[in-house]
Amino acid sequence: MATHITVIATSLLALAVTSAIEPAPRTSEEVERVFEALDRNDDERVSREEAQQHASLRERFRGVDANGDGYLSKEEFRARPSDEDFE
Repeated sequence: MATHITVIATSLLALAVTSAIEPAPRTSEEVERVFEALDRNDDERVSREEAQQHASLRERFRGVDANGDGYLSKEEFRARPSDEDFE
């Protein structure tokens, strides 16, 4: 009986720790809000210069710019890895 309780307690603890580490899913509202904040000239795309204000984009712009045109569309911005935090 004590073994079962220990196993259950350990499983619950592992679940709690994993849940605390995983980032919250992005909402479309969050993506829209951050994209609009980055798009300072309101041309519906984020240039490399505009991306300088976002730490992870500054370092990974080329990888996020899927079509290589030097700008991020909303679709490219939305598709970047979900483990990145919004600033």
